Amino acid sequence: MTGAPVAAAPVATPENVFAQAFLQATNAILITDADIAGGGPFIVHANPAFCRMTGYRLEELVGRSPRILQGPRTDRKMLDALREHLEQGLPFSASTVNYAADGRAYTVEWSIAPVRAADGVVRHFVSVQNDITARIAGEQERRLLLQALNASQDPILLTDRKTRVVFANEAFRRLTGYAADEILGESARMLYPSPRERTSYRTLRTSLRDGKDFRATFTYRRKDGSPFYVEQSIAPVLDAAGRVTHYISTGKDVSERVEREHHLLEIASRDSLTGLYNRLAGSRMLDALIGEAQASGRPFSLILADLDHFKAINDSRGHQAGDDALVAVGGILQAGIRGGDLAIRWGGEEFLILVPGCGIAQAMELAERLRAGVAGAQIADAGQITVSLGVAQLAAGESAAALLQRADDALYRAKSSGRNRAMVAEPG
Repeated sequence: MTGAPVAAAPVATPENVFAQAFLQATNAILITDADIAGGGPFIVHANPAFCRMTGYRLEELVGRSPRILQGPRTDRKMLDALREHLEQGLPFSASTVNYAADGRAYTVEWSIAPVRAADGVVRHFVSVQNDITARIAGEQERRLLLQALNASQDPILLTDRKTRVVFANEAFRRLTGYAADEILGESARMLYPSPRERTSYRTLRTSLRDGKDFRATFTYRRKDGSPFYVEQSIAPVLDAAGRVTHYISTGKDVSERVEREHHLLEIASRDSLTGLYNRLAGSRMLDALIGEAQASGRPFSLILADLDHFKAINDSRGHQAGDDALVAVGGILQAGIRGGDLAIRWGGEEFLILVPGCGIAQAMELAERLRAGVAGAQIADAGQITVSLGVAQLAAGESAAALLQRADDALYRAKSSGRNRAMVAEPG
């Protein structure tokens, strides 16, 4: 039994391939003749993509000039340049505004090339075109956004997921002192004040990692090393799938306000007579240092000092002499302590020295130096003055109150033993 005959597949000639490519191309393609002198060129063919782009049917295009696509916003200088190229048989590329059949303006980008016959004479022109209206609108929106961001008086920073800077507005660059090429591509961590202070940014990183916004006042460093303060909001930027791609930071320079607050806090923390820290500030520092010592296991000691016969100075020489004595002793204590130690006017004629990282032996050496410094000073109105001191080292699990009580007991024993001496507290 003989089956039905099978139709032979069409031969794939170059002409067939080019015809199919022309019809199926996603780019708009227009073919014109080369009749430039006769008012042309005139359209001889257009592919479906060109008809979709312009809104014209093929039969409405064939035999007409491409000038039907031109309108008020079409670039006339560009058209003059195009005509010169066509007259010389040269290719030409440009973009301009054309108009669709319904009057809608669109931005077109095209490349026109001459098509020569075997004798070398230009017989046609072929134009490959793309509607770039959406792309142009996107670029315009991006430029507008950049202009708006740069116009902001507040610093704005955009980083990628690894905190590399991809955009910094003019206000940010003015505030930090960095030029664009000095900060773009760099990690925002370069603005952190110091490795020790970077630990305060852990909460920020955790929050952003969880896709949450974060708001706080940050301390940064300018290019010249000077600090500044920014009240900052940082938020993750998500893509269409909800994945974090960038972080945007908007802020306000609050350096003046923060420095004013620091100044007021410093004033509130100081004793008005001696200039040392007052009892309120000293109590907070004592609690903080005890907490650090208990957590780290490092030693911590304190020295409680009291002027000897202070009441007699006030009674015999007057209260001004007493004040002079307090100021002088405060100055001697402040000058005699180490860089990390803290001198506090604890109240009345009593002073407290906080000595972090120091065991009892070193604390006693310091106490002796301070005692000798006071004893060797001559104060015009107050005469020679001395201090008695009690020295105590923090015991494991000991409270601030208990430590102070032991130092006070040692101070009382120093007074009872003749004054002008330092005594070690009993073990806690």
